[in-house]
Amino acid sequence: MEQIKVLIADDHALLRQGLCRILEMEEDIKVVAQAANGEEAVTLSKSVNPDVVLMDINMPGINGLEATKQIKEIVPGVQVIALTIHDDDEYIFRVLNAGAAGYVLKDVDPSNLANAIRTVHAGKAYLKSPVLEKVLKEFTRLSRFQDEIAATGEGLSTREVLVNGQWQKISDVGLISRLTVREREILECIVGGQSNKEIADTLSISEKTVKNHVSSILQKLELADRTQAAVYALKRGVRGRTLKEQ
Repeated sequence: MEQIKVLIADDHALLRQGLCRILEMEEDIKVVAQAANGEEAVTLSKSVNPDVVLMDINMPGINGLEATKQIKEIVPGVQVIALTIHDDDEYIFRVLNAGAAGYVLKDVDPSNLANAIRTVHAGKAYLKSPVLEKVLKEFTRLSRFQDEIAATGEGLSTREVLVNGQWQKISDVGLISRLTVREREILECIVGGQSNKEIADTLSISEKTVKNHVSSILQKLELADRTQAAVYALKRGVRGRTLKEQ
């Protein structure tokens, strides 16, 4: 039986050992390396070429999100599953935008963890059911909305959107044009997976100001949360501004 090679990256040794013991019980899964931080995860991914990386998001130095991006650039065939204690829209999109194919909480049931590894190894995404339903529902809603606009020919216009510090023309349905320059910058950061604190640091403004702008963005785009805003912007050609690009 061909085994799925797994690399575990987490800065807590006890958690790494616990995950190893759990996965040792699976005949088709083999832990080939362990990393205590993001730098080690990137280096080991190049040397041992794992099939799947279990990546802790919050690690000192290069965090799991940045390590995931680097691994996907260096070894594109590797699938990454994010391990985190967070279960909210902001973290979900940060993980997906970084290139992860799966997202599980650290208290995941052992059988579900093994299933997640097998799922991403097979080339599919693994998300908790409610999260997957929400993301797919939003993509479907926006796709249908775009199709209706295209069919009628109404509302389409060419607008300039700030992408990585440069204005670029894209076709949209008019709502993005409602945003101010600052709101467009913040929307870029949201698409890039930045938290409110990181956006505040990036743009040298207060976190409270960021929150006010995010609320304004959601209102102008007629959306309910950051997840919808990120999906909406991505589907209209807005590239994310990541911390690495600052």
